Amino acid sequence: DTMELKLSNEAEDALLTDSTGSFAIWVASLIHCVIQLLENLPEEGPNGSARGTTEVQVVDAVTGAWSQICVHLSDPLFNFVLNMIFDYASTNVRSNAVCVIHQLVECIANAHPKKTLVMFLPFCAANIHTEIEHGVSS
Repeated sequence: DTMELKLSNEAEDALLTDSTGSFAIWVASLIHCVIQLLENLPEEGPNGSARGTTEVQVVDAVTGAWSQICVHLSDPLFNFVLNMIFDYASTNVRSNAVCVIHQLVECIANAHPKKTLVMFLPFCAANIHTEIEHGVSS
C-alpha cells in the first residue's frame, strides 16, 4: 500500500548536499544563541558557587549538547567554532558567565585538545605575564 520512491544516486547526493549545506550557518546561529543565553544568566554566587537549580540544569544541558556537537564537527567547522569561542572569550569579561564560558572552552578542548591549546595558551600566558608585571599577583 505504500509507494516507495526510488531516487538515482545523483538525486540522493543532491538532496543530501542541499540538506546539509546550511549546517555551518546553523552551527554559527547555535553558538550565538548559546552565548546570548550565557550572557543573561544571573550572577554566580560567592566563590563561583552554583546558581538556582533551573540555571544549573540549563547550563548542563547546553554544554552537554555542545560537547557532542564539537566532537562531530568537520575540521573546517571545528576551526570556525574554535575561532568564534576564542574571539568571544578573549574579548569579553562577564562575571556571570565565567564558569560557563570555561565549560564551552572545555567542550572544544575535549574535542581537539591540540588545536585548542595552540589557540588559547599564548593568549592566556600573555595575560598572566601582563598581570604579574603590573603587580596583580598574590
